[in-house]
Amino acid sequence: MVFLALSLLALTGTQAWPEEMRPKGDQVAMSLVPGNPLMQLPGMNPGSSRVTYTEPKMPAPIITDVSNAPNPFDSRKAGLEGKTRILYRLENDVPVRVTLYDLLGFRVRRWDFSAGQNGGRAGQNDFLWDGTNESGQKVSKGGYLAQIEIETSETVVTVIRKIGLIH
Repeated sequence: MVFLALSLLALTGTQAWPEEMRPKGDQVAMSLVPGNPLMQLPGMNPGSSRVTYTEPKMPAPIITDVSNAPNPFDSRKAGLEGKTRILYRLENDVPVRVTLYDLLGFRVRRWDFSAGQNGGRAGQNDFLWDGTNESGQKVSKGGYLAQIEIETSETVVTVIRKIGLIH
């Protein structure tokens, strides 16, 4: 490969090249071979202004600050002490689905929130879980997973939160 690059340089001559493109060694000479795929990679040709690289921008987060309190909670207690408050912050009004699973993967309960209502509005959102399933029966003590799903036209975001329940 080095021989091929040096042969091409000898045939074409480097005197007619602009100063910034003139080879300063074997590595630079190889990089100036037309069609070299390495020159398409960012940072592979520091002497040339033809290749530029810009850092990709990360999209703004759709959901942040996911938490629940108290965790763990005791569903035998009365009032707010017997419930856990699930909280999160949304960037925009979006529909949200929260599904609660036990540790074996069985669905325990599901909440669907429309865009703009509590649970799907921009800003802070929260709702309570009292330790019951969709039938209203108390579930057993143990660990549970809250899966928060947000589907927009551009992406689907899923966040998982662990919740402990004691009796």
